[in-house]
Amino acid sequence: MNKDKILRFTSNSLFTFDLNIFNIIDSTNSFILKNFHRLRLDSDRIPVVAAEIQTKGRGRVGRSWYSELGSGLTFSLLWRFRNGIAELAGLSLAIGIAIVRVLRSFSIGQVKLKWPNDILYNNCKLGGILIELRGKVTGPSYAVIGIGINFDLSPSLKSIIQQDITDLYQITGKHFDRNVILSALLLELCDILSNFEVHGFSFFKDEWINYHAYHGKHVKLILPNNLTVSGKVDNVNSDGSISLLTFAGRRSYSVGDISMRLTD
Repeated sequence: MNKDKILRFTSNSLFTFDLNIFNIIDSTNSFILKNFHRLRLDSDRIPVVAAEIQTKGRGRVGRSWYSELGSGLTFSLLWRFRNGIAELAGLSLAIGIAIVRVLRSFSIGQVKLKWPNDILYNNCKLGGILIELRGKVTGPSYAVIGIGINFDLSPSLKSIIQQDITDLYQITGKHFDRNVILSALLLELCDILSNFEVHGFSFFKDEWINYHAYHGKHVKLILPNNLTVSGKVDNVNSDGSISLLTFAGRRSYSVGDISMRLTD
């Protein structure tokens, strides 16, 4: 990745970025969290950290995120909200919309979302989102937003990932410029985050449902302590929780240590 190119591609935006690109780092989210008190003081620029390789990349529920040189795009940004943490419900879902919008703008059609934070293509994982929050209940609050997108995974890397995955090259047969994609993502994310701060997730709800790969389908939720619940995906609520029609009636489940599996 090329810092100068990315900053040039975003230079006409209302937003400016404090961009750091590392060849190797433990985790882009962890870097921002370790340097949180310093980075949050820069009110004029949005801190962004990208990496070629993460040695301890993290996903949700303690999972690892694997990467190798040139295989994908992994980055994190720090966003300051005037709102308190309690008002950020549904943020990861809104971030997913930004990613879908950008990928579809590059003619990567049929990219979908899976509640709460996976990017899918033909039910295979193309990318993911990890959000970690800091701040006060009453505000201000801060979101460390980590994003990973697979560009061209080697067979050896695919073999160690224990799930169905895909990448942009497998989907399109094309090699995309990560500088261009990252630039477009940063601009779209800023637009989404600005609107989210004012309107919350309800502003994006209908668009998210349109992108949800499992809407109207039968799924199983794996809850903490390995408890499970099965039902048909009925809706997503304004707070980002998912609504299922179960044998016991309609039930809603909030984002947390919950995984969703398709059972159709």
